[in-house]
Amino acid sequence: MSKVRNVIRKADQALDKLRHGIGKLPQGMKKMGAGGTISLLLLAAMVYDGIYVIDEAQQGVLTHFGKIYPPVRQPGLHIKFPWPISRIYKVDRRVHNLTSPAQELITEDQKNVLVNGYMLWRVTDPIRYVEAIRTEGNAVARLEDLYLSGTGIVVSNKARDAFVSLGLEHEDLSTAAQEILDRIKPIAQAEYGIDVMKVGIIEYTLPPENRASVIERMIAERGRIAARYRSEGEEQAIRVEALAISEHEKIMATSHAQATTILGEAEAEAMRVLGEAYEKHPEFYRFVRALDSYDSIIDKNTTLLLPADSELFKYLDSQEIPAR
Repeated sequence: MSKVRNVIRKADQALDKLRHGIGKLPQGMKKMGAGGTISLLLLAAMVYDGIYVIDEAQQGVLTHFGKIYPPVRQPGLHIKFPWPISRIYKVDRRVHNLTSPAQELITEDQKNVLVNGYMLWRVTDPIRYVEAIRTEGNAVARLEDLYLSGTGIVVSNKARDAFVSLGLEHEDLSTAAQEILDRIKPIAQAEYGIDVMKVGIIEYTLPPENRASVIERMIAERGRIAARYRSEGEEQAIRVEALAISEHEKIMATSHAQATTILGEAEAEAMRVLGEAYEKHPEFYRFVRALDSYDSIIDKNTTLLLPADSELFKYLDSQEIPAR
């Protein structure tokens, strides 16, 4: 890049010297004839027109008598035949942004919509570019036509509700933008030498005269959708509650059955232990059972009338406690 800048700077200095010399010519013209002066001026103009500089952000396409003369000229200082023999077209290599104005289109369901978007593009084939359209202004006009036609085709193949949906389901605008790009990219590359890098939809909206009625319809439709969702939610809540009650009853029944089983096993084990104890110490067991009976039937206000041979009276009058 530094070498290119040095060459461009030297070319500018040479051109400045040439202009400065031409500015001083009137003083010497007093000694020359008119023909000599004209010849000198023509020679200076030819030299001036024969030297051209291509900027770092550009490429050059040279033509001889209107016919393209390859190869593509790269940034730097170059020489050509003067006009009208040769002409240089300087092509900008940078990325350009093209914004499309809003256009009213008709959708598949015959509804009017307003669509505007943008396009990023750059020249990748300068020779094809110059051969087809020559200037950037022509390129912008051709690309606008491509974008409008591509957008019209994509939008006309979809219903309006695919984008401006009255419900909750709608299509992503990036999907439609990709469809537009797929349509115009190969055409721009093949015919104009232009690479369309990206296409986007900035706005997809309704004409002002239709917005109020459509918005009212959207509000009413969203209200119906909300009511449907509430109804479905209540139904689901009842279903979940019934399932929870069923599960609760099932768990309680299983738990009760398990508790009854455990209680029966415990009582059986207790009876077994008591039976073993009774077998080992039957007299002591009878004594303990008698005490339990006393505790159940006798309090401080109880008066008992028992025969002398009653089993209950046996331990009340006994001075001995059975050994364990």
